[in-house]
Amino acid sequence: MIGYLPPPYFGPSVTYQALLRSEFARQFDVTFLDITVAGRIDDIERFRLGKLIKMLGFLLRELWLLLTQRFDFCCAPISVNRNAFLKDALLLRLARWRGIPTVLYAHGNNLPDFHAKSSPRVQRLIERTACRAAGAIVLGESLRFNFEKWLPAEKIFVVPTGIEPADSRTTRDCRDGVTVLYLGNLVREKGVFVLLEAARLCPAVRFIFAGNWFRQEDETAAQSLTGANVRFIGPVAGSSKGQALANADILAFPTYYYNETMGLVLLEAMQAGLPVVTTRRASIPEIVRDGETGLLVAEQNASELAEKILRLAGDPVLRARLGAAGRLRFTEFYTHEAYGQRMIAVLEALRG
Repeated sequence: MIGYLPPPYFGPSVTYQALLRSEFARQFDVTFLDITVAGRIDDIERFRLGKLIKMLGFLLRELWLLLTQRFDFCCAPISVNRNAFLKDALLLRLARWRGIPTVLYAHGNNLPDFHAKSSPRVQRLIERTACRAAGAIVLGESLRFNFEKWLPAEKIFVVPTGIEPADSRTTRDCRDGVTVLYLGNLVREKGVFVLLEAARLCPAVRFIFAGNWFRQEDETAAQSLTGANVRFIGPVAGSSKGQALANADILAFPTYYYNETMGLVLLEAMQAGLPVVTTRRASIPEIVRDGETGLLVAEQNASELAEKILRLAGDPVLRARLGAAGRLRFTEFYTHEAYGQRMIAVLEALRG
């Protein structure tokens, strides 16, 4: 099987790397093609000549692989914005030209809406790309609708992702009070400003934001909303990410991002034994069970978000119960090995 790696430090690339270390990579001969065009998050939406040159390199690399090796499947992430989709469609068309069945991997959401808002030419390209696929993978049951217009139900597979178990030797720093952590790229639609408003309603609670700003104007706007109980620590990875999770008492992820699917950070928090406060966006309720592993809130509702945070902050027993249940759910269902077994089942079904 040939697959594609999107940019680093994004959910898809993290899960693909985890997949390569699971039983999936031991059962299938997998070749990954790195299609990274943007090295930084703030460079994703910009057109650069260098990106076009890289794209030509990807096509030549794929063509060489297709001509020199035999593949049973080509599995690729499918984007829901015009330029990225054109790239995906071209890579998939090249595989189909060589007679290789294609599998679409939807790490984004709302493909039908993207289709409806596209030009007639792009609409036809979306239709051909989807209808000619051997199958499609979505991350939750509630996300099946992305392909139901073009593929029969038996060709749409639900495969929640998984991550590798992290180093459990990290210990919490000694400090008083309760800490709420936001972990991920600082994108307005991920609820960053909603959480900043909630922080103003919880002056006794410490709020830590870990991640890169997606837009410069948002970073500037956030300065006026940053109180004494809020701190931005920049991007974290590896041991520094583990330490940030270890130092937190609650993870907040109040996303209302239109293309959200599941929120990989929720798995990281569950693995760390943290209760989460998040929204009902996309397939998140399939991961976070309200009142069992976390608390769900309405989107863009800072007062309800603050209310749930204060409820957890004032009840250490509830925090411990939700965190333990989340860790158990992660261990049973969201490890990279469980993810690998789900992917094995999909390809076996398609091969059969």
